[in-house]
Amino acid sequence: MYHVIFDIHSYWRAGTGHGAGALLDELVHRDIYGLPCLPGRTVKGLLRDAVCRAEQWEHIDKNLTVDCFGEENGLSLETKPGAIIVSDACIDDEVRNYLSALLQSKSDKLNQDGKMLRRGFFHPIYATRIEHETGCAQDKSLRGMEVAIPLKLTATLSVLPNSQLVDNNNWHEQLKKCLPLIRNIGSSGSRGLGRVTVKLENCSRQDDS
Repeated sequence: MYHVIFDIHSYWRAGTGHGAGALLDELVHRDIYGLPCLPGRTVKGLLRDAVCRAEQWEHIDKNLTVDCFGEENGLSLETKPGAIIVSDACIDDEVRNYLSALLQSKSDKLNQDGKMLRRGFFHPIYATRIEHETGCAQDKSLRGMEVAIPLKLTATLSVLPNSQLVDNNNWHEQLKKCLPLIRNIGSSGSRGLGRVTVKLENCSRQDDS
C-alpha cells in the first residue's frame, strides 16, 4: 500500500457544481467532517494523465497506464479494469479526529471552537469581468468562489490482488517518475490556484517500522 501526498502551495478548489445562494457561485468539495478534500476519482484522473503523458514521451515503460488504470474501448464497449484503487485525498487523521471531537462535543464552547476552526480552512474569492473598451467592470459579472487554504492531503493507493501489477515490482518506481508532471490540482490552475508538489511513499514500510 502506498500514500500519494499532495503538498498544496496556494489556494485551491475541487468543485462540487453547487453554490451557496447569492454570495458564492461555487463551493469546495468536503469530506464527512466538512473539511476540504480531493475526491478519489480526481486523484485517479491526475495520476492517469501524468502516467499517460510520461508513457507517450517514452519516459517510462509502455502499458503502465492500462495496467494501472484500465482501458475502455468505445467501439466494442469492452473494458479492461485497472489494478489500482485510489482513495480520497484528505487532511491528516489527527487533525480530522481533533476537529470531529470538538464538533461532537456536548460543550457549546468546544463545539463553537470546532466550527470556527473548520471555517478557517475555507476562503471566498471574487472576480469580475472587465470590458476591454472601457476598462470598467462588466455589469452583473461579479462571481464568488470558495477556495481552500494551502494544505497537505494524503490519498491511499492499493493494488487489487491477482492483478498484473502484483508481479511488476517496478510499477511504483515508474509512477514516481510521473508525479512531477502534476503541477496543479483542481480548477483555475491557469490563474494560480492549486499549485502542488506530489510524492509517493510506501506506507507499508512505515507501518512495519
